[in-house]
Amino acid sequence: MSQDLNNSNLVQSVERAIDILDCLSEYPKGIGIGELSKNLGLSKSTIHRIISTLKYKEYVTQNKENDKYQLGVKLLNLSSSIINSMDLINIAKPYLNEFANKVDEVIHLCIPDESYSNIIYVDKVSSENTSRNIVMSSSIGKKAPTYCTASGKLLLSQFSDDKIRELLKDTELVKYAENTITDLDMFFNEIHEIRKNQYSLDNIEYDTGVICIAVPIFDRTNKIIAATSLSSVTLFNTLDDLLKYKDEFMQIAKNISKLMGYIPS
Repeated sequence: MSQDLNNSNLVQSVERAIDILDCLSEYPKGIGIGELSKNLGLSKSTIHRIISTLKYKEYVTQNKENDKYQLGVKLLNLSSSIINSMDLINIAKPYLNEFANKVDEVIHLCIPDESYSNIIYVDKVSSENTSRNIVMSSSIGKKAPTYCTASGKLLLSQFSDDKIRELLKDTELVKYAENTITDLDMFFNEIHEIRKNQYSLDNIEYDTGVICIAVPIFDRTNKIIAATSLSSVTLFNTLDDLLKYKDEFMQIAKNISKLMGYIPS
């Protein structure tokens, strides 16, 4: 058990659930509620309540023959996502570093969150020799809305309009910057253009003064699993300036995709 249990930031039920998962990891053939209770120093009723929730959410499975509990497949899915993200970063890094140094701009690598309502910046690289002070709100690990970022719109564009509506049904189209698209019809017009062109633009839609072009990264199933964006500020560039690099940037993304198992048709 954690020694920081009195920390006001900790949620006891969550910590106990994690303790149960940690304990289950030590018993690949399964363990019963009685043994869990003894190992963790918790009552059987507490164990049963928490493990029933974990079972319902598929983080735990129960053997019907002996009623023992084991780790569930949901954890395998999560670990696979982490491994894939780490592989993606390692594969993309040298390509993005080289391109950032060449164009003297900022390059982001983004993946969607589980709901596709946000992107997550998993890498951010800048030119090693730049003399320009380019300030952006992005940082590794930060989230940003999909509907008003170049990478986010690109990730959404692989789905049907109906699916996008479903994914964004709880998302309010808030105006973040000068040109944020808050009209749904205009948003879908943009999505249709992205599908046709296979790249996406952000014309001061999320970060004030920031412009981007994003291109897709595919996996072996031809799914867009990530997007990489070339970002600059209007103080130094226009979108037309960034579009000059479009073909080269798309080829870089295609090279990364191939290393992720993508086979171009």
